Amino acid sequence: MTKTQSNLPLHAISAAVIITCLIYFADLLTPLALAIFLWLIIDGAARVLAAKVPFIKRRAAVPIVLLLVFLGLAFVVAFVTEYARSFAHDIGAYRARLEELITQIYAQFSFLGPAPTIGELFDKVNPSVVLTGLGDALRSFGAEALFVLIYVISLFAAQASLPKKIINIFPDKSDRDRVMRISGSVAKSMEMYLWVQTVTGIMIAVACYAVFVVLGLKNALFWALVTFLLSYIPVVGGLAASVFPALFALIQFGTPVPAAIILGATQIVQFVIANIILPKMTGDSLNLSAIMVFLSLAFWGKIWGGPGMFLAVPLTVMMMIVMAQFQSTKSLAIMMSANGTPDPSLPEPQQKPTRRTRP
Repeated sequence: MTKTQSNLPLHAISAAVIITCLIYFADLLTPLALAIFLWLIIDGAARVLAAKVPFIKRRAAVPIVLLLVFLGLAFVVAFVTEYARSFAHDIGAYRARLEELITQIYAQFSFLGPAPTIGELFDKVNPSVVLTGLGDALRSFGAEALFVLIYVISLFAAQASLPKKIINIFPDKSDRDRVMRISGSVAKSMEMYLWVQTVTGIMIAVACYAVFVVLGLKNALFWALVTFLLSYIPVVGGLAASVFPALFALIQFGTPVPAAIILGATQIVQFVIANIILPKMTGDSLNLSAIMVFLSLAFWGKIWGGPGMFLAVPLTVMMMIVMAQFQSTKSLAIMMSANGTPDPSLPEPQQKPTRRTRP
């Protein structure tokens, strides 16, 4: 039995313990994970701002970017609240359209039976329960946002003393250099992922907004904002960002043509950006295999819900880079990668020259 095989039970037990802790402490770990990635965004943006603008020092760049980020989040919350008011104002017209649409659908498919009224649907859905759940979700979001803010400020406060702590923990220079290289590789990959997703998300949102405006879709800016936010979730987010405005268009216009155009146009926009622009921007920094993207979405979405799906890819890339540093888990990290090199900063293995025998 090899050493790797003898360690398999220990690895399985460790993985089970880690997964159990991730599920049990989800309320504590989810805002911390969000704060870490938000900290990476702010730190990277502050570094770029200090480098591009000579009169802004590093110490001044951090609070400026921090303020801009949280003002942006406040704008998103305020905008969604304003959209909810607008939707409530137009609910009467939407109700008439929806009743007409339901009648047409049930007329086409007679085996479904008689078409239900909106009142009957509301009785089945129980709006009071839905609204109560929505209110609880908003309160939970507010509380979680407060924790995220506290965590981000704490991370910046601890950043200054981090090098000294690493020196005290790893007095040996080779170990310290290895830790710094791993953390630098992880931070670079996370910053690249978040930066690329932000830029491509803006591209997709602007293009989709133009489609919504041309077709006359109401609240086009809101749906563009939804498209941008969902762009952080690979595959699933892009599909949802096309389906939701298409369904709304079906209710607004009462005919399937505008909805089909929105669905097709938004999918074309996402396909072009995801398959032409995105690979050129990311390069080999996020070489996660396609199957691992789906598995990471399923796994992190299962244990952490929506925030887990948002963090799925960067968390999995971080795990892959860390696992590539140890011989016992390096083979698994290689299988997770797309090109067989889970950590590009590691030196390539030297291949032994083969001897040629004379015939």
